[in-house]
Amino acid sequence: MQINRTILIGVYAAIALYLLYKVLFRKNPFQNEYEKLYNHILTSNKYKVKGQFDKEE
Repeated sequence: MQINRTILIGVYAAIALYLLYKVLFRKNPFQNEYEKLYNHILTSNKYKVKGQFDKEE
């Protein structure tokens, strides 16, 4: 019976830590928009800089 109680306490502690993590480290509402803009800048040809190793096509 003591082992079952210890396991239950461990499971409850893990769930509590997970919920605490979700509450404290949730995404900023502006984070999604920022990630979309940042991804666009990284992958867009508009902002591409020609470097020494780029071959002309």
